[in-house]
Amino acid sequence: MNSSIEKQDITISGAEQWKMYSKTGNREYQIYISKPKQPAPSSGYPVIYVLDGNAFFQTFQEAIKIQSVRAEKTGVAPSIIVGIGYPIEGAFAASERCYDFTPTSPSVDAPPTPNGKPWPKSGGANEFLTFIQDELKPQIEKNFKVDKERQTIFGHSLGGLFALHVLFTNINAFQNYFISSPSIWWNNQSVLEKEVGFINEFGKANTEIGVFLTVGSLEREHMVLDTNALSERLLNLQHNKFRFEFYEAEGENHASVVPTALSKALRFVSKLS
Repeated sequence: MNSSIEKQDITISGAEQWKMYSKTGNREYQIYISKPKQPAPSSGYPVIYVLDGNAFFQTFQEAIKIQSVRAEKTGVAPSIIVGIGYPIEGAFAASERCYDFTPTSPSVDAPPTPNGKPWPKSGGANEFLTFIQDELKPQIEKNFKVDKERQTIFGHSLGGLFALHVLFTNINAFQNYFISSPSIWWNNQSVLEKEVGFINEFGKANTEIGVFLTVGSLEREHMVLDTNALSERLLNLQHNKFRFEFYEAEGENHASVVPTALSKALRFVSKLS
C-alpha cells in the first residue's frame, strides 16, 4: 500500500500576523508577533523589535523558543518578538527599507546600488521611529503584558544604521540595541555627527542602556573598519548606565553574521541591570 501525501500550508506556530498602516508615513507594514509559552513574569515580557521582519523574524523566534526553555541555563529570557516587515514575498523590501531606515538622503558621491540603479527615496528614519513609538508599541502593550523597561531593537545593514541613529538621538526609545553591520558609510558617515550629543545625554537615560555591536570579518573592508572604529570609541565610554559588547564574527560575511551573532546578542539583551 502506497503512502498518501496531503500537502498543507505551513503556519508559524505561536505567531500571529497584523497588517498596519502608519499615520505618519502613509505606509503599510506587515507585523509578525510571537509570544512565549511561558507565563509572563510580574513585570511583563521583554520585547525585541526586529527590523526587516520578512527576513529575520523566524530566525529570532526559533532562537528564543529553543534557548529560553531553560533560561536559567542559557541566559536567554522568554521574550516577545515583533518583526516589522512589509507586504512582500521576498526577504527585503529595497525601496521601503531604504526610506524607513535612513535618517538623511544620500550624498552625491554615494556608492552605486547593487543593481546599478539610482538610490530609492530616503531620509524617512524619524517618521519610521514615530510609527514604532506612537503606533506600534502602544498596540503591542495593549495586546500583551510587556515590560516597558526591557525593550530591544535589532537592525542589520541599513537597519543597523537606523538603530544607531535611534541610539544617538532618542536615548530612551529602547533599553537595548542589537546593531549588526551598520551602514555607517551612509551620507558620508553623517550618523556619527550625533555621537557626541549621545554621550552627553547619558544623564537623561531613564534606565541602563545596552549596546551589542557586531560585524563579520569577511565583510567589505570599510564596513569592518567603520564598525571597529565605533566599537573602540564605545568601549572607552565610561558610564554606570552603559553596557557594551562588540563581536567581530570571524569568517562571516554580510549575509551570515546575524545568525552567527544571534545567541550572544540574546544573552546580552536578556541580562538584567
